Amino acid sequence: MQGVVAHAEIAPLLQNNFIALASDCDAPEDAVIELAQHLESASMLPFVIFCDAEGKFLRGSSGAVNPLTFKRTLEELISD
Repeated sequence: MQGVVAHAEIAPLLQNNFIALASDCDAPEDAVIELAQHLESASMLPFVIFCDAEGKFLRGSSGAVNPLTFKRTLEELISD
């Protein structure tokens, strides 16, 4: 099932620059657990984790994120 991103400024950034992966928080894959350990104070879902093509942790967050903050994060990751 493909997710829908309603925010008109965020959807194209995600669709054109990222590959999304969902993981079951009750039975996460080992690689997801390893990446999640990089999140500081990760205590609230959703966890959002950005990694590079080799699986190296780049950035992440825990809990709700303001759409403009999320957009800024995407733009920074694209420009890096």
